[in-house]
Amino acid sequence: MQESIVARQPILNSDQNVIAFEIIFKRTYDTKIEEEKISISAEDINNDVEFIEQKNLSNGKKIFINFTGELLKSEIADLLSTDNLGIEISKNIIADDEITQTIENLKKDGALIILNDISPEIIDSSVLNYSDIIKIDFNKYDNEQHKILIDNIKQNYNNIKFLADNINEHKQFEHARNCGYDYFQGIFFTKPDVVANREMPGYKLNYLNFLKELNKEDLDFDHLEKIIKNDISMSVSLLRTINAAYYGYSVSSIKQAATLLGINGLRKWSLIYLAEGLRDDKPDILFVNTLTRAEFAESVAEDFDIEENSGELFTMGMFSMMDAFLNRPIEDILDEISLNRKIKEALTKKRGIFGEILELVIAFERSKWEEISVIEKYYKLDSKKLYNKYLKAVDFAYETMNLLMEHSE
Repeated sequence: MQESIVARQPILNSDQNVIAFEIIFKRTYDTKIEEEKISISAEDINNDVEFIEQKNLSNGKKIFINFTGELLKSEIADLLSTDNLGIEISKNIIADDEITQTIENLKKDGALIILNDISPEIIDSSVLNYSDIIKIDFNKYDNEQHKILIDNIKQNYNNIKFLADNINEHKQFEHARNCGYDYFQGIFFTKPDVVANREMPGYKLNYLNFLKELNKEDLDFDHLEKIIKNDISMSVSLLRTINAAYYGYSVSSIKQAATLLGINGLRKWSLIYLAEGLRDDKPDILFVNTLTRAEFAESVAEDFDIEENSGELFTMGMFSMMDAFLNRPIEDILDEISLNRKIKEALTKKRGIFGEILELVIAFERSKWEEISVIEKYYKLDSKKLYNKYLKAVDFAYETMNLLMEHSE
């Protein structure tokens, strides 16, 4: 991790479960380089992939890496664990005998071979003989063209799976699935699937009401105690949280637990608990990204000299995904909940310093290097320090999710 910085983008199946992460490399935030023109060395990949595996940033999922012809010939892939590796091969690679043999060997050793950005005119490429997945930019063709392309390839290569890239709206996900795609990459899962006049499930309505109570200016602990006591799972979660090693208490009273956590601690716990409760019909990666946003936003408060607002930044991060959890426009949700003006303007208009922080957080999530660089330079932020905080936020998100899943079994 001395020179290059990496980010990851999830790849989901038709059930919206993550099956892999594509690793996106960036040498430095200080130099403006187009992503596709970056030349990553074998050492870069080896160091970064080892780091990712040590930190468990792929959460045990496969890692997809884009390989140039030069990288394939470097035999760097031989140094990586092929059982957990997907090799993305550009359509522009000239598949000479050496490259073809390398691809064949990688496949035999257990690596997935992904042919990237294929187009109809090269469907007879010799690389298809070794491909497990074909990745296609969904925005390049209409639905009928996608169906024809997939059908034509499957006539001769029936076992090949198809990955739709740049799926950024839920309706695109549905279209791609109907066209025959097996896997999907993009930010569609972070967007609400809004349908007019859709009735909200009762349990989600209860959570929304709790959020309203939690964010009132005059927080009533007695009233919150009653709400928590009426929900057994909420009571268990709160007591488990306060009695965890992190806090070091031994408490059996709901009111005492709420008091010990304090308003900020209680708000943080409840937002995580409520988001976890809302995710039963949502992909796990949405919950992970939400926690990552919240934790990262909270952690950078000191870098923006607003440490006193760290708790509010956590709240902002959690609410930035609430529209996707509730399938309602964020404006409608905020109309019903008393959040301060800074959070509301950040969520709806990206205004103010809260808005800048939210843009930074989302840029990290989506590997928007130029946007990150602009904000860093304007606020004189330390690139590596921010990146380490982002990694810690990802760790926090997975640790929290895994802990919640363990206790729910």
